Amino acid sequence: MSETINVKQICEFIWNLEDKYNLLDYEINGINFWQIIRFDLYYEIVQKIGLYSQPHTKLSTLQKIKYVFFYLLNCLQYNYLTLKRNVDIVFFPHPRVVNVDGEFIDIYTKYLIDDLKKNNSFIEFERAYLGRHWKKKTDYVHYTDWIELLGLLFEKFIVVKYTTSDIVLINKIQNEIKKTLNINLNLKSFISNKIKRFSSLYRIYNIVFKKIKPKTCYVVVSYSYYPVIKAARDNNVEVIELQHGTITKYHLAYSYPGQKKSLCYFPDKIYVWNKFWQNVIKYPVPEENVIIDKFRYLEYQKQKYNDLKKDKNQIVVISQGTVGDAIAQLMLKNIDFFKKYKIIFKLHPGEFDRWEGYPHLRKLMKNLNVTVVRNEIPLYELFATSDIQVGVYSTALYEGVEFGCKTILLNLPGIENMENFIKEYDDVTILS
Repeated sequence: MSETINVKQICEFIWNLEDKYNLLDYEINGINFWQIIRFDLYYEIVQKIGLYSQPHTKLSTLQKIKYVFFYLLNCLQYNYLTLKRNVDIVFFPHPRVVNVDGEFIDIYTKYLIDDLKKNNSFIEFERAYLGRHWKKKTDYVHYTDWIELLGLLFEKFIVVKYTTSDIVLINKIQNEIKKTLNINLNLKSFISNKIKRFSSLYRIYNIVFKKIKPKTCYVVVSYSYYPVIKAARDNNVEVIELQHGTITKYHLAYSYPGQKKSLCYFPDKIYVWNKFWQNVIKYPVPEENVIIDKFRYLEYQKQKYNDLKKDKNQIVVISQGTVGDAIAQLMLKNIDFFKKYKIIFKLHPGEFDRWEGYPHLRKLMKNLNVTVVRNEIPLYELFATSDIQVGVYSTALYEGVEFGCKTILLNLPGIENMENFIKEYDDVTILS
């Protein structure tokens, strides 16, 4: 491939590998290994090539050690013995929370839970976000700290056994990645780590589901919960994913071109926000299992900011951890266009503690009327008061359209994901 390799070409390369070696059906240690590594391998590749930066803030070793202490304390209150029995529904929400009207919530599950808790018993399994639990404690929340720690312990004792055929296959894939993409990967080590983690967490969740015996399991970001989905399915629990972001044919957690067989670790159903998302790709589930369920949080926010007036000179820039500084760099390239505007540069939560290390953003702030915001101004208030939104492939761009924002897309890695957006909406400009 050429030096100008893009996201589309990488996805096509991965799909070709899958077809060539029948990877989605291939098992190692009784696990469909490619299904559990596929999305993470894609991100490993795009970061090594340099198309994307690190998407989210990662904890340092010192921070991890510090938070283990708090995890251990939480284990005294939340553990297998304190789990409820025989509940109707379990939720695995997004770990990242948003401060809405003074309360930290998961915007994807909060309002659905409010609807369902009136007539159902359930458990919300809450993972820590950046080492902390932010939401208000309730009697139906159960912290998963003990599961995470136990999983880390169990995986140390798991041995991944490879056959001669497995090794031959892995070497072929690794060599093709090296030859085509010119990057070095220790694919065997990558696979081993993923299988160990999957196996350890699956064993724990299998025991958990046998105790709590739910009928339905809702997950947000299903590709973070493959062991949960496997455990739920083995215990006859229906798994439903709630849409949390952009879905396109280049999102490898959802896009499986040509795949006709059922996937082992994909939810039984997926709830999407509207007809656009229902038809945006062919999902790896039956069509009748792709169900429209409105984005309750967005509808609430539209009503809340309905009376605000737009500032015709204000632009909101939707940053993303993968391309945050590249956005600023391309804006500098088009500085003559942007200099007449007041610019609000809205950071993604994964950038909050590292954006000051963006050299191009710092330069942009010196040359233009730019204000960088974290959560000081709510995102939807920015949409309601801005005339134009700027971004690459963030889900928030779809939400900005709901507030009447004109759209400028920056021609950066990931813009391939906006093919359907460009077709759907008329008022879109692309800057290179």
